[in-house]
Amino acid sequence: MNQRLLNWQLLACAALSVILVAEWAIGEANHSQLQATLDKTVLADYQSDALPELDLAKQASESYNAIVERPLFIEGRKPIAEQAADSPAAADNGQLDDWLLIGVYNKGERKLALFRKQNEAKSFLKITENQSVSGWQLIQIQADRVLLQQGGQQKSIMLRKPRPQGKLPMPAKKPIPPVPPIQPAQQDLPINNIPPENENND
Repeated sequence: MNQRLLNWQLLACAALSVILVAEWAIGEANHSQLQATLDKTVLADYQSDALPELDLAKQASESYNAIVERPLFIEGRKPIAEQAADSPAAADNGQLDDWLLIGVYNKGERKLALFRKQNEAKSFLKITENQSVSGWQLIQIQADRVLLQQGGQQKSIMLRKPRPQGKLPMPAKKPIPPVPPIQPAQQDLPINNIPPENENND
């Protein structure tokens, strides 16, 4: 009896071994087929165009002078004549508060400030350090402001007006009107039509 049971166990083990070997062989075959599919080169029916080559070599800073000399936000982008160093024309051209600082830039090793006269869209002035505007001498040009001097008094003009630091007040909320109380609906009482008594009845 024990010998027969042992034979059956050996036969079952042999069958399971055959199944495991078959599954391993099938897995290896599928893996090889998938790898061959991935490695296969697919021939396309079209050919992409080559990308254009751009010549982006660094240019000298002098090559951008035309852009600087023709500001973008000036009508016609006409070049603005620079004020001569010994010219007193800018010394008497209205009050200093009439001019707005609209630009600061470098031209070579020099710093230039660009002003526009208020209420005059086509009136511009371009000066450098040690030149004057409305009797004020420009003594320093910074990235966001310029410093001017007149008779020992100095004044700074910002390139952009700073925003107010305080928060804007919140609008007051409108009061909510009171809700009127709901009155109960009046019920119409039924009127009993009582016939008048017959006076002739005893």
